[in-house]
Amino acid sequence: MNDEYISTRTLYSPKPHRVRKFRVSFFDYTIDVTVTSTPSVVRRWLQKALYRFRHNVRRCRLVVGLGVQWNPSSNSAATLQLCMGQLCLVFQLFHAPRVPLSLRRFLADPDNTFVGVWNNNDQDMLRRSEHILDVPSLVDIRYVAEGKKGWSRQVSMETLAADLLGFEDVMKPELIGRSDWKAYWLDEDQVQYAAVDAFLSFRMGKALHVWNWNS
Repeated sequence: MNDEYISTRTLYSPKPHRVRKFRVSFFDYTIDVTVTSTPSVVRRWLQKALYRFRHNVRRCRLVVGLGVQWNPSSNSAATLQLCMGQLCLVFQLFHAPRVPLSLRRFLADPDNTFVGVWNNNDQDMLRRSEHILDVPSLVDIRYVAEGKKGWSRQVSMETLAADLLGFEDVMKPELIGRSDWKAYWLDEDQVQYAAVDAFLSFRMGKALHVWNWNS
């Protein structure tokens, strides 16, 4: 990522083996990131995020940025990233003993719209994880941009970030994308990469009113 517009710092956590907190400064936004493999932490994060966006839930206009990271040697998800507003969760599926029922129901709810970019394989990788997660309402924002704006579906996330959101010079370093996502102690670069990916997906989904998109 470009240090001119982005920085990440680790926040204090009394029990870092259960949950770690990070703060990502991205242009004029501050993204609060929770990294965990603990089901109860995931459940609390989801409750907090849904309460904050309860009006969108009631109107069936909830947009959630979703990303998946995996190791090049594997075809199943190692982490699941979710973003609502400036709240981001990095759920370490590879280390999680189980997935809370509230998250399963949330992911499977057809009234929630999950958004990513170049995410053709994300659904399959989530299903292939040992937790067998189902996300039926997963949208690739490229197709929405093509349908609503006439843009090429081959457009990159970096181009979408610039042309749709005004975030210039966003870069996704391939080295970080291909790093060890099964590691328990993800480093700041990995956390930043995962959080920004999900945050951009959320912002793009909001900008294109993806909740009323019919592919």
